[in-house]
Amino acid sequence: MATTFSAVNIKQLWYAETTAVTADLTGATLATILKTAKEVKNVHQDTWSIEEAEPSVTSYKNQITGSNYRQTKEMGDLVMSFTIGQYDYATKKDLMGGTLIDTDKGWKRERGVVDIYKCMIALTEDNQYVVFPKATAITREANTDGAIGLAVSATALEPDNSDVSSEYWFDSSAVVEAASLNSLSSN
Repeated sequence: MATTFSAVNIKQLWYAETTAVTADLTGATLATILKTAKEVKNVHQDTWSIEEAEPSVTSYKNQITGSNYRQTKEMGDLVMSFTIGQYDYATKKDLMGGTLIDTDKGWKRERGVVDIYKCMIALTEDNQYVVFPKATAITREANTDGAIGLAVSATALEPDNSDVSSEYWFDSSAVVEAASLNSLSSN
């Protein structure tokens, strides 16, 4: 019988460079990516979510019968959203662009529009990995209960490599087993 799940809440969250995904993603490649991905250690309460917008559908009617005979559909955006409640300047630079001041003593914003692309990886409380191999990370400063958080909206994009999908889901057992096999083969 197939394992069922609800993808409940967030247990862990990471981001990596989009170049980390070089082929169709598997549990083994995800285990490898997680070794170098940067973990987000603080997600402000109740801000993490994944939402897929409703598709936009246009139906065309047969003028003779009055019935729909064809339609076009544009899929809605798939977005992973969260607010980082506690962070360092390097994380701010990674997700907002800009430049570090004196290595890690400050940060300054870039002028103009900055495009940030990241591989986003979430692990739910019921052990489901959700991966967007290429997402545009739009990050802004936001008031979160009296503090300034980094509000991230990561929209899944079509990856540059046509062998890679825009979204993957894995049961954590596939990733853990792959990581175990990788460590055994390297010994």
